[in-house]
Parts: sequence; structure tokens; C-alpha cells
Amino acid sequence: MRRRIAEHMSHSLSTAPHVTAVFEADFTAIMAHRRAHKAAFEKASVNLTFTAYFIAASVAAMKAAPAINSRWHDDRLEIFDEVNIGIGTALGDKGLVVPVVRGCQELSLQGIAGRLQDLTERARQGRLAPADMRGGTFTISNHGVSGSLVATPIIINQPQSAILGIGKLEKRVVVREVDGVDTIQIRPMAYVSLTIDHRAVDGHQTNAWLSRFVQMLETWPRGDGR
Repeated sequence: MRRRIAEHMSHSLSTAPHVTAVFEADFTAIMAHRRAHKAAFEKASVNLTFTAYFIAASVAAMKAAPAINSRWHDDRLEIFDEVNIGIGTALGDKGLVVPVVRGCQELSLQGIAGRLQDLTERARQGRLAPADMRGGTFTISNHGVSGSLVATPIIINQPQSAILGIGKLEKRVVVREVDGVDTIQIRPMAYVSLTIDHRAVDGHQTNAWLSRFVQMLETWPRGDGR
């Protein structure tokens, strides 16, 4: 596995010019939504994780910048309608696998969380089939779970055109305007990055994608979320 990872990473860096943009996201809204609905999801035997929100927000962001969900060919850019999102899953010293949640654009938050739960559990048990790791059009690396604030560049999972990085969630002091007055508040914040293949997309699409992604997290709907 280590040899295969080495080959894949080296190929990506030698093939694609990597460029990374970093934004900051306030997790207050999704944390409130998760607290309100976690128990209902558990009754359906579904674990509602932050990663499910990241996937759903990524789907929404693809509408703002469809070229992020693409593959570069020598003579054209292939943009996919289906959003198949791979989730980098660390296996400790055994390496890394990337199971793929398919057809995310058709799934509710509960549907995403259910498929994600199945894939990550089977990944950690060593029960993934090769088909479970094929066909991805975009990848998420939640590197912050092991403590890093920012990782750059996160190497693109070729032949995809971009990879999202989620940094460590921590409370930070921020300035928020309330009724026209600047206030100092403590908020749960994380850095989010998008590393792109500069052959396929430019800074305009990168920033448009991240802007929409952050907007989704910070203004999460207050409905039942399913």
C-alpha cells in the first residue's frame, strides 16, 4: 500500500501544477444543527458527523464553480454532472484509503451520513472492495482531526482537478458586526483550503467555490436537515 501511495502522490505532483487557496469558516451554524438533530439521526442508526456537512456543502459549491468537479485531458476539460466525493481515511501506520460516496448531488444530509458511515466503518475494518474506491470526481481531506491547522499543498487525487482540506476546529476570537457595532466574540473556527490543478481551473473558480462552501457552513438551514 505504501508503494502504491508513493507512486500516486509522485505522479500527481509531477503531472499537475498545484495551487492552494485558504479561507476561514465559522462552524457555529453546523454545530447547532448537529446538536439539534444528532439524536434523531441516531434513531435511524445514522451517525451525523461534520464530514457529512462538508460533503453536502461541497455539492452546493459545485453549482457555483462546476469546473472544480472535473478532469483535465490534453485536448479538453471534462466536467462531471455527478458528484462522487472521496473521503481520505487514515488507517494509522497501515496507510491511507479514499472510499467514495457516490451520487452525492442526489442525497439528503441523512443519505450522505448513512453512506459515509458504512464506507468509513468498512475502511477501518479492512473490508472495502476495490469498487468502493473508484470513480471519485472530488476528494476531501479532513487533516484537522490529527491537529493540523493548515496543510498545503494537499496533493490532488489524480485524475481529479481539486481537493478540499479541513483544518483543526478550535475556538478563536473574531470580530462580528452586531447592529452596526463591531463586537469581539469567541467562535468555533477552522481553516478550509482548496488545492486545484491549475491546468483545469483558475483562481476565480477556486475562490468562488470556497466562498460558496463557507457560506453554506455558516448559514446552515434550520430545518430537519434530512
